[in-house]
Amino acid sequence: MSSSATSSSHPLTALIVGCGQIAGGFDERAESPGDAVLTHAGAYSRHPEFMIAACVEPDTARRQAFMDYWGVPVGFSTLEGCLRTGMAFDVVSVCAPTPLHGSLLEKLLTAPVRAVFCEKPLTDDLERSRYWVREYEESGKLLAVNYLRRWTPGITALRDELASGAWGGVISAMGSYVKGLLNNGSHLVDLLHYLLGPSLPVAALESRHDFFPKDPTVDAVLRLEQGGLAYLVGGDARAFTLFELTLIMEKGRIVVENSGRSIRRQRVGEDPQFAGYRILEPGEIEETGLGQAMPLAVENLRAALREKAPLASTGRTALEAQEVCAHLLRLWEQSRSDAA
Repeated sequence: MSSSATSSSHPLTALIVGCGQIAGGFDERAESPGDAVLTHAGAYSRHPEFMIAACVEPDTARRQAFMDYWGVPVGFSTLEGCLRTGMAFDVVSVCAPTPLHGSLLEKLLTAPVRAVFCEKPLTDDLERSRYWVREYEESGKLLAVNYLRRWTPGITALRDELASGAWGGVISAMGSYVKGLLNNGSHLVDLLHYLLGPSLPVAALESRHDFFPKDPTVDAVLRLEQGGLAYLVGGDARAFTLFELTLIMEKGRIVVENSGRSIRRQRVGEDPQFAGYRILEPGEIEETGLGQAMPLAVENLRAALREKAPLASTGRTALEAQEVCAHLLRLWEQSRSDAA
């Protein structure tokens, strides 16, 4: 089986490494999936130009269940075993646990693979992430990272609104998240960068370990390059899941709510009771189409492979978010050391 397809008459082949929830499990367990597609397998299986050619999963029972559900013709317990067969792939989805990403990226760099679609974060070590981003860029091999809100239609439209000046300049921003600064806070930092441009770490304040023992959920402050401060406020996943971003703009307030599923827009209006005061109007809530993000990511990969279109989320953009998170973690460690 070859991955050298150059026209739409030949399917693009995908290998999925790791067969857990984001690989396919979320879609397998959906009671009423509707149009929402949440996983790599779900997105590849719905795209007319892709086929899932193989999977890798060390758990035999899970591997077989994955193959049966998604109609995958062949499966392997290790990536090495897969590559020894001589199979080649257009795209490899790296859905294994984060500590394994570095070693998998190393093997895939020299493998007969045209593109890698890696779950976030790229690796759990900043220097390793820097190394692999540089190596993939120098090799010319495509590297996409699943910061899925970059492919969410409503958030893409919001980015265009902000860039047009329709909301004026940014005054400040505040985001809430849980489950660790690197593993989930990086989603928030990446979304800030996508919507408003680069940021610089200023301070790391309180923290809690609410999911990952080595990845604290940190309250922090960033300075936005285009002006204003952004505040990261950590929640606690043991209480409830939380992911929101509020943008205070000159012409109103925008809130990305419900893990990015909806956006609330409130324009500035005149206070009907107190003359001379300006307030926020009730506004409206719009669905973003988060359930379309994975299919759009796969379509972006198709366009990148077939037409050399740019990727919306790359190793480089992922690295920029990880750089900020790593700096904040250093500030947090320093603050703990100073307090001791």
